[in-house]
Amino acid sequence: MDNNIVSESSPPRRGNATSPSIGGKLIKKPICLCFVVMGFLLLVGIAALGFRLLLHKNPKATKNASFRVDSISVCPFKLSSSEITASWDIQFSVQNPGTASVLYQTFDAWIQYKQKQLASATIAPFQVRGSNWTAVNGKLIAKSVKVSEKVIKCMADEMANGSVNFNIGLYAGYWIGDEEAKKVWWAVEAYCNDVKVGFSSKDKVGKLIGGPNQCILTKTW
Repeated sequence: MDNNIVSESSPPRRGNATSPSIGGKLIKKPICLCFVVMGFLLLVGIAALGFRLLLHKNPKATKNASFRVDSISVCPFKLSSSEITASWDIQFSVQNPGTASVLYQTFDAWIQYKQKQLASATIAPFQVRGSNWTAVNGKLIAKSVKVSEKVIKCMADEMANGSVNFNIGLYAGYWIGDEEAKKVWWAVEAYCNDVKVGFSSKDKVGKLIGGPNQCILTKTW
């Protein structure tokens, strides 16, 4: 028998040849990666669409209500060595978050001089429709409120210069929407700082000077 005969079933191997099965795996990996990327982009698109629908249907998600102080009238305003007696008639303006109807169930307001609270009041519930600014009035009364001599002196010095700066805070809790099943409860706290009230040297009557003061939201619930 001739020992130089080579079997047809065992072809000679080439050192750099690539197995067909290995090449198939290399081709499949990029294809699988493309499907993963396409699936991820599809999920991101669905999530973005859902978020846009949420913003459209849920007024709470769009923005908070806005508040400002439009006018103040203070009379009387009396200072003693350790007490303050005063009455503030304040007109607030409220702007709804979006165009949905809003029932302001709770509306509390208070007035401070520096860090000392002087008076507070709760305004009766009211409803606002649409997104226009709507006026609401509140009366805050301080009856012989005890304060330190330092506070009295600072306030008297400001009055001697023609005006006193107060800080006005408010808390509003409200229902957004008309349909009972779809109503959304939301609440905010806001401050109108450095509200300047000018006083007449004759009758000690105070009026807001400098125009309306926009309130800044400090908390949301």
